[in-house]
Amino acid sequence: MYTITFYSYRGGVGRTLALVNVGVELAKRGRTVLLVDFDLEAPGLEAFPDLKSRAQVPGIVEYVTRYVETGSAPNASEYIFACSELASAGPLWVMPSGVQDRTYSARLHAIDWQKLYSENDGYLLFEDLKAQWESQLKPDYVLIDSRTGHTDVGGICTRQLPDAVVLCFLPNEENTRGLERIVNDIRQQSEGPLQRQIDTFFVPSNVPHLDDEQNILSRRLAAAKRQLGFDEPDCVINRYDSLSLLDNVIFTLKRNRTRLAREYQRLSAVITRNNLGDRDVALRFLSGQFLDISRFVGGPESMDSTLQKIRSNHSRDGEVVHALAIFERRLGREKEAKALLAEAGALGFRNAETMLDAAYQAHEDGRRQSALASVREAIGHPDATYFDLNRAIRLLLQIDIESLECLKESPALLALGQPEQASLCDEMLAERAAVPFAEEILRYLLDRRPQAERTDRFNTSLMLCLIEQQKFQEAMQVLGDIRVKLTKFGMPDVFNFAMAEWGATGRAPVDLFQRVIELTPDNATPGFGKNLCQCLAIAHWAVGKLDVAELWLRRAEHVAGDDASQSFSGWRYLQVTADEFISDLASVRKMIAGVKTLPAVFLHHGPIVEAESEKIRSRPEAKVSK
Repeated sequence: MYTITFYSYRGGVGRTLALVNVGVELAKRGRTVLLVDFDLEAPGLEAFPDLKSRAQVPGIVEYVTRYVETGSAPNASEYIFACSELASAGPLWVMPSGVQDRTYSARLHAIDWQKLYSENDGYLLFEDLKAQWESQLKPDYVLIDSRTGHTDVGGICTRQLPDAVVLCFLPNEENTRGLERIVNDIRQQSEGPLQRQIDTFFVPSNVPHLDDEQNILSRRLAAAKRQLGFDEPDCVINRYDSLSLLDNVIFTLKRNRTRLAREYQRLSAVITRNNLGDRDVALRFLSGQFLDISRFVGGPESMDSTLQKIRSNHSRDGEVVHALAIFERRLGREKEAKALLAEAGALGFRNAETMLDAAYQAHEDGRRQSALASVREAIGHPDATYFDLNRAIRLLLQIDIESLECLKESPALLALGQPEQASLCDEMLAERAAVPFAEEILRYLLDRRPQAERTDRFNTSLMLCLIEQQKFQEAMQVLGDIRVKLTKFGMPDVFNFAMAEWGATGRAPVDLFQRVIELTPDNATPGFGKNLCQCLAIAHWAVGKLDVAELWLRRAEHVAGDDASQSFSGWRYLQVTADEFISDLASVRKMIAGVKTLPAVFLHHGPIVEAESEKIRSRPEAKVSK
């Protein structure tokens, strides 16, 4: 249970409107929410038609009165009602200020708040009330609407009950000066005997949404920041002119596409971001989505205590426990991570990542069939990510290439964009035996899209697969008659088409390799990768510019020396290791030096092709420039 008080020094800033809209927004997100009307002088919650009870329900005033009369804390459930007709995913409850009849004012003023605390254990009364809220309703959030000004009731709402206080204010001198004392009192709670850390959120509200050519607003905000000691407003609620406000319409419920609703939705996210008891907040923290991680681990709390707080709050939530395991692994705590992963599994949590962890562990243990079963399950999981599928492909390349075919049944693969789909198929080029499966999957994905939706990225990947398999004519057909529309294509497509035509005709097409050279940017040389440098070395050799070919080869060797990663080789049309790439560059050097050799992609498919390799000329008849 996380309790948030909405406070303003003066009325007219939209405090109650903000509380109601935030409460409904949280309920829409599936949270159980209790709204408490502690603005006893001017109660406002039941003024909202969607928050009215069918019958008059007693509230705070009757609750305190009954306690004073009997000396025992009443049953809180008798003073709370559910908004049963409100369409929301989570329950929404209201504890009103009291029964609004002719005697309400007299009953309110009969309560001596100072005496309640000094003689009647008022502090314990409200601690008991909090405990009853938690045990009876189990709310995720309690939102308290506090009265304005400096009052005894205000102290209950801003210092005793809340975990956080939302300070709504119009940034003028009166509001800023009035908030100073309240803010100081709240901050002093961390230094008192209970050492309660209460979060504060500064929210300029009902701010005129007008031109500020004289910098009035920025000047007033700067003054407020100095006086109240905050860096920037946590959220700003601008004035919104709408007749719906006269009817107390809840914007996040009935007008959720308006600017005002969006501001309340943002406010909801901001003021709940410190609540590690909220599973969404905990998961965002563990995923690293919070840029300011210090709000959880700074001051008296260490990283360990923060993680322990998450664990204690969500000990039965397998997804959170799994996220904790991944976080511990990032911290280098493998022992703790493994224990938490086992715990998450015992809680029944399984996602594509855990399935793949199990698959890799089974493979490491020599349990091939178990590894295959887990990786197939991961591929079929609808929430698998691009990275999950990438891991699955890498494992299948090691243990069972034929199982790559099950990717066609993956809903996660179909949900990805075309660049991601093509990239995954490119991963299969790491093994020659996997290339036919990559082609099959690419064609399967292409058949599911209209011709107009097919991208150049898909065409490129398909051509790589076809060229590697020496399906040169099919590779050329992917782009059609390239010479008719030569200016349409970029360097990779022109190079791949040239290689396909070379393989199909036995002659390296000088005009296309010349076009590859023409498409080389003059100013991008330092940023070229080793594959591109390799391809340009081949292109310059093909047109007879051996000195320039040698230059590009040296650049490729230089880049390859600093890059130990796997990469695509235009010599054999496969993903290769760093050592294999350097070996391919050595073969390119032999070709440039005049040794009779051919790119490996023309030779690797067996004796028939190798026997016919004599008709594939090492270099076209062209003048050699040296």
